[in-house]
Amino acid sequence: MKRKTIYYKDELNDDFAGMNIKLSPLRENYRYVHTNIIWKVIEFFVYRLIAQPLVTLYMKFIFLQNYRNRKVLKGLKGGAYLYSNHTNTLSDVFIPYSLHYLKKNYPVAGPALMSIRGINTLVEMLGAIPLATNFKQVGQMRDCIFLRVKQGSFVTIYPEAHIWPYYTKIRPFKDSSFHFPAEDGAAVYALTNCYKKRLFGSRPRIVTYIDGPFYADSSLSRKENMQMLRNKCYEAMKARAEKHSTYEYIHYEKEQ
Repeated sequence: MKRKTIYYKDELNDDFAGMNIKLSPLRENYRYVHTNIIWKVIEFFVYRLIAQPLVTLYMKFIFLQNYRNRKVLKGLKGGAYLYSNHTNTLSDVFIPYSLHYLKKNYPVAGPALMSIRGINTLVEMLGAIPLATNFKQVGQMRDCIFLRVKQGSFVTIYPEAHIWPYYTKIRPFKDSSFHFPAEDGAAVYALTNCYKKRLFGSRPRIVTYIDGPFYADSSLSRKENMQMLRNKCYEAMKARAEKHSTYEYIHYEKEQ
C-alpha cells in the first residue's frame, strides 16, 4: 500500500481534520449544566443505553481498539482529568467512553462539533463541554469542568488541540490546559492512542495506554503545577508512542 503523505509547517497550529465546517460561535444562552429532570432522564437514556454500548462496539469492530495498563485506574476515588493525543476525529472522543463504565466522560470539544446543525443537542447529551467563545462563558465552562470532576466523572482534554489523523508521534503542547487539575488537585491520567498493524487490512488498530495518576504538588505554585503536570503527561505519552505506535498509516513530513 502506498502511504498518503501530509506536509506540515507548524506542529502547534496546523490542523488536518478535514471537516470543512463553517465555524459558528457558541450561542449566547448556551447552558453548560442542565438541571431539568426531563433533560437528565433523556440524557441518561441516550448516553448509557444507546451511545456507550454502540461506541464500544464501533471501536472494537472498526479499530480493534483495546486498553493497556488500565490497572492504574483501580482505587481511583472521585473524578479525574484525562489528557489524550489527538489523532482521529471520532475515535479520540469515543475511546474514553468505555474506559470506565461507571464514570461518565465529558470531552472538551472545539467549535466544529457545536457548529453542525441538527446534532448540537445530541453532542451535549453525549457529554461534550464546548470551548467558550466569550468572557461570561469562560467562567461557566470552568465551573462545569470542576463540577463534573467533583461528581466523579472523567473530563477529557486534548492538549495538542488540533487533529493529525493517525499521527504516530506526540506533538509538543502547552501547559495552558493543565490549570484545571493544578487548581482542584484531582487526578490526572495520560491516554496515548497508539497505532499498530492489524493482521488483515490496511487500517491500523488502536491500542490505548493509560499512565498515572499524576497529582498537583501543594508545595508548588499553580503555574509550576501546570508545567509539572504537562511534563509528566507529555513524557508518558511520548514514551508510549515511541515504543508502541509502530504502524505509519499516514506519513507526515515537514515542509522545507
